Amino acid sequence: MIQRNTQALLLALSGLSLAQGAQAQSELKLSGLLGSGVLYTRDSGGRSQLQMTSTHAAPFLALTGSESLGGDLRAIFRWSNSVFVDSGTLAPLESYMGLSSGTWGTLTLGAMYDLLADATPFTSERYTSLLATHPGNLDRTVGNSLSNLVKYKSPVFGGFQFGAMYGFAEADSTTNVGRAVGAELSYASGPLQALAIWESVRGIPYAPVTRLGVPSLYGIDFSKAPGTTLSQTQDTATVGLAYTSDGWRWMGNYSHTRLSAAGLQQTETARTLDLGAYKYLTNQLRIGGGYSLTKLASYRWAQVHGHIDYALSKRTSLYLLGVLQKAGPGQKAVRRSQAVAGGRRQSAFEVGMTHAF
Repeated sequence: MIQRNTQALLLALSGLSLAQGAQAQSELKLSGLLGSGVLYTRDSGGRSQLQMTSTHAAPFLALTGSESLGGDLRAIFRWSNSVFVDSGTLAPLESYMGLSSGTWGTLTLGAMYDLLADATPFTSERYTSLLATHPGNLDRTVGNSLSNLVKYKSPVFGGFQFGAMYGFAEADSTTNVGRAVGAELSYASGPLQALAIWESVRGIPYAPVTRLGVPSLYGIDFSKAPGTTLSQTQDTATVGLAYTSDGWRWMGNYSHTRLSAAGLQQTETARTLDLGAYKYLTNQLRIGGGYSLTKLASYRWAQVHGHIDYALSKRTSLYLLGVLQKAGPGQKAVRRSQAVAGGRRQSAFEVGMTHAF
């Protein structure tokens, strides 16, 4: 019943956007991306698994709007949810409002993607599958939202743009109970893009065994309590480069994350190097892939992945993808949203369809 009411509301608001569009003072838009596929995973919890899911892109439903306040100043808002077509359910993604100006920049408040999400287009994982997320998502480059966040983005000056954020510490937050701060500098000119971000997030609920497939961390053996969850702090610095030429997009990203946990003295450091590329062979056909290497304490993970996209139209595409992870000695492979493998290797292959609107 709740889902039906939500759908009815969104359809009504979508119709309302037609009436408001004529006024030229305010805008309301319904958009999204849906995806569904069949995924085969080898060694998920010690066995092979076949399931319906969508990992090629992050399906979402979004309602965005703006109102002219005079000059180039506008009031803006966004409400979005992740969409799971296989189960017909929604999950909160972003919910914010703010002010935007071509002269002064954009200031937003609410639950929204943090600055590290801006590094996503510089990582090869972004274009193949969520399954290719860097192990444990310790550098947050897959794209994550934070609650109680204030974020500012400057106008673009000569190709450069500055960003900053501050997240309030609130005990009832599901994303982080501690404060979050960050700063960003980006550059784009012609075929070249570059990005540098520093971000610190405290109080992230984190389960090392189920997220990383490691038996111990911070000098603590979790083998007898694999479900243990820590309150973790992640301080990340990342740089990214991208270059486009002759239909190719080449990408490189390096991240350095310092980890600590509440009540524990020992700290850890995670480092990830990600390299990848994609190319449009025709207007309809795209191929791509990449490689990433992550090191954390004495652990390491290597991942390779690749994909093929075929556009049936401007909005609808078919895809085929594959991801392989190999963990270091004494570890078990584990990828995003999958059970810990029984051994050091875990592979997955998926075929499906996406539709944007």
